[in-house]
Amino acid sequence: MRLVKTLFAVMILLAVSPALTQTFSDPVPYCKAVGTIDKPDARYTGPKLPGWMAKKLNMKPDQGKLMEWRCANGAVLACEYGANIPCGSKAITSQKPTQPIIDYCRLNPDSEFVPMVVTGHETTVSWACHGPRPVVIRSSAVDAQGYEKAYWRAVSP
Repeated sequence: MRLVKTLFAVMILLAVSPALTQTFSDPVPYCKAVGTIDKPDARYTGPKLPGWMAKKLNMKPDQGKLMEWRCANGAVLACEYGANIPCGSKAITSQKPTQPIIDYCRLNPDSEFVPMVVTGHETTVSWACHGPRPVVIRSSAVDAQGYEKAYWRAVSP
């Protein structure tokens, strides 16, 4: 009986394994298959920046280090790195000031903004100082996966 159960388990694994090991060399079918994922996993075997995506982003195919892509509900989303654009990080949305923000406002009362070198680049919250107290002046939208919406756009061939 034990041998029958073992053989049955092996047969199930063999039947299921092709679906688990299917690989994709293009982000479009990959994203359609995986649905939503923050970063391509081992099932994606293609280039970091496929030619069609490079054209869409106005980049050269060898500039993959300057961008990131991910899947959201089967769609391919891309983000280009730039000054203060943290494509590889999820957004920090906390509206509770950190100690460096508190310290900055104590040293710079009535400052109209707190610089990103103090707040960090991943935050979606912009700060100012009213007297020595930090206050939120703006907060950017975040998508369902936790990334700042303004940095990501849908791309397709």
